[in-house]
Amino acid sequence: MKIDGTSIAIDAEKLKSPFGFKGNYADGLWQTLVGLESAGSRRIGIAVQSVLWSDASVFAEYGQDDGNRLMHELTSYALDEIEGMDFDDPIEANEWLFKRCFTKIKEKTGRQDIRKTFVLNALVPVDMAFWLLWAESKGISDYDSMTSEYSSFLTEKHEKIAAIPLITYGVSCDEIKGLLDSGSFFLKVKIGKDPAWDKERILEVWKLAENYSTEYTKSGKPVLYLDANGMYKNMGELEDLINFLEMKGILSHIGVFEEPFDELNETDVSGLPCVFAIDESAHSVEDSIAKFQQGYKAVALKPVAKTLSESLRILKAATERNIRCFTADLTVAPWQLEWNRNLAARINSLDCVNIGLLESNGNMNYTDWEKLKGYHPKGSGPWVDAVGGVFNLDGFYDCDGGIFEKPLHYMNLLGY
Repeated sequence: MKIDGTSIAIDAEKLKSPFGFKGNYADGLWQTLVGLESAGSRRIGIAVQSVLWSDASVFAEYGQDDGNRLMHELTSYALDEIEGMDFDDPIEANEWLFKRCFTKIKEKTGRQDIRKTFVLNALVPVDMAFWLLWAESKGISDYDSMTSEYSSFLTEKHEKIAAIPLITYGVSCDEIKGLLDSGSFFLKVKIGKDPAWDKERILEVWKLAENYSTEYTKSGKPVLYLDANGMYKNMGELEDLINFLEMKGILSHIGVFEEPFDELNETDVSGLPCVFAIDESAHSVEDSIAKFQQGYKAVALKPVAKTLSESLRILKAATERNIRCFTADLTVAPWQLEWNRNLAARINSLDCVNIGLLESNGNMNYTDWEKLKGYHPKGSGPWVDAVGGVFNLDGFYDCDGGIFEKPLHYMNLLGY
């Protein structure tokens, strides 16, 4: 498929309050829109730029606004590179673009240590647009056919998926209780601010959660999902936290512990009594396999943050090694969340739950979530909002969440 033309636009969205993790805060997010054209057809992709998540050191050096500009410029560069090129499939295109963009951003910043996730985050809208355009060129209009090469790893058709809310540094006890009251039972808690603070925060959250019960977990109690974003310095700090959690009776309720160490830290975690997962460090199949060999037993798949192309390749490698997979959010808008939901609906879940898993925190964080739902072609679908902590997928598979429809608001912003 030859790319005949490209376009790009920004739709910036404000957050209700500063979004805290990795020891820093962001108060707004850019939605980058990309359009691709081939043989008279046009398709678009959308991505949230999260510089703080993708490379905290770039965020620290450039700040929020300049960091966003830097990522946006990299997406623009990718479009310049892909225009006029001809590729057999999206994965080939993504691999080709990644190599060029990784070289380009290192030259542009003068940094050899820039994280691959920064590049993948920038490529998400290009990859999404390419998949949808490629599918149209093949006469494909459903997710199963589009991803048929990976069908042996997409074996589920969950009827329900747990909605995983995100508890960042600034989320209050009242807000957490509100989540539990509404039925949430799988709580993602951002830690990594400070070891002592982390202990108190987890204890605070669990003291609220332990009073609730649910039919969707193996224990009958809510589950905590800890995300340290690579902020623990050594095994001693991590073991100290694990011992604290065990002493307080919390450890058995930790469903998964994500990224305790920086991705360059090769410490083996296989001896610790917890399911450790990778996220940022799962840049590629090769990086993921290296982490699996270090004792990590789960991986967060993020089509909305690391491209569907790379997520499918990692899914294959993980499944072949009996590594569990789940999907994680990047505070995306409703239509883009379907890019994650389609994968979450089709993959096996973690052992601690008996339904699928989908992190979704946009409704907690965007100022205008209802407006954003209006941009979604199927924004009124019964699967879009969680009820009782669960997304019910009634009617979802009939249209795959509306990803093959063209969202008019975003099309208009691109001049289509």
